[in-house]
Amino acid sequence: MEEKITFKKLDKEYYKTLKEWWHSERVKQFWDNSEEMEQDVDNYVLKGQKSYYDYYIGLYDGVPYALVMTSEQTADDYYEYYKEYLSKTGKTFAIDFMIGNEDFVGKHLSSLTLRTFVEQYSDEEADRFIIDPEYDNEIAFKCYKGAGFEDVDSYVVKDGFFKGKKLHLMIRGREKQQAIDEKPFIPTER
Repeated sequence: MEEKITFKKLDKEYYKTLKEWWHSERVKQFWDNSEEMEQDVDNYVLKGQKSYYDYYIGLYDGVPYALVMTSEQTADDYYEYYKEYLSKTGKTFAIDFMIGNEDFVGKHLSSLTLRTFVEQYSDEEADRFIIDPEYDNEIAFKCYKGAGFEDVDSYVVKDGFFKGKKLHLMIRGREKQQAIDEKPFIPTER
């Protein structure tokens, strides 16, 4: 059976699903489910306001199962930890990722989902991606390694939801030229 993974920008259709994921006990263990984060999603989906993040729902044969968040990183960004790892030839995007649908946990789709997302991401200038799992989250670390991310550094978060947490800093490049038979990922507009 051919695995069919697609992505769609988060919209009202999947808003309730995402909220259910965020409030599950499993996700609360490792995800920023702060009031500020929820308000950001509410504004993004319900009010159409531009966010620091873009939110994408991962679908497997049409069933929502994952969330991928991206944010472009620049030298002016407040993530000082990323600055020396920014692309010199294109754009750099930070990624946050989770499998939210409990029915898909343990199905070995995480690495494949991230590889697919990075390879199909629609911004043609994107050639570097950063992800930063908690240092003691071995499952996420192995998943990201399997998706082609390289562990290059670590840091301790100075403020915000993850203040005091030690994180891995992992990067992955992307060829700007895609294979002829691949279609670029163009998210469906909200």
